[in-house]
Amino acid sequence: MVKQKWTTLVVVLFILGLVSVGCLKKDKEEIVSEVDVSSTVEEHWATSTDQGDIYGDEVTGSINGQEINIANVTVKAWEDDNYSWTFSTLAPDETCGVVVGNDAVNFSSKILRVGTFEKKIDEEVEFNDYHAYYHYEQEDGTPMSVNVEWSAKIVVKEIDEDNNKIKGYAKVDFDDGTTMIDGKFEADLCK
Repeated sequence: MVKQKWTTLVVVLFILGLVSVGCLKKDKEEIVSEVDVSSTVEEHWATSTDQGDIYGDEVTGSINGQEINIANVTVKAWEDDNYSWTFSTLAPDETCGVVVGNDAVNFSSKILRVGTFEKKIDEEVEFNDYHAYYHYEQEDGTPMSVNVEWSAKIVVKEIDEDNNKIKGYAKVDFDDGTTMIDGKFEADLCK
């Protein structure tokens, strides 16, 4: 009789174990499918708009080793469907105007959409599709443009076509160790 109770108990525990393993497997499959859907990647852009490790205050950083604050961010749409992003230390007199004598980090992208662009420093991308550089004014007043390896995470949270504004976060770092920007932004969308 005692042996029969133990056998029944072992069988019941075995069945419960099988059922719980099946439930765990199903939960894991659901989690994986959710992650796959929310982070779809297309041409270096993911659908996720998570800020991640990007600084939560306004964009700041350094250009050529000098600490800077970004006064203006513009995203200009060009005829060839490319977008030129400028994170400038000076703001133009009028929205989408020209700025001279500024220091800036520039990023060009063939795509503008809500989501996240990400490139690691050692990752290759097609230059015509994506590139970044920075420029600064030298002591004698002449501009200096610097093109070195770069990494970037650009998070576009919102594109407001009616008001020509883009909100998001940016972190761009250059391999020479003298220039990087990091923080949130509201950009003028210039068409």
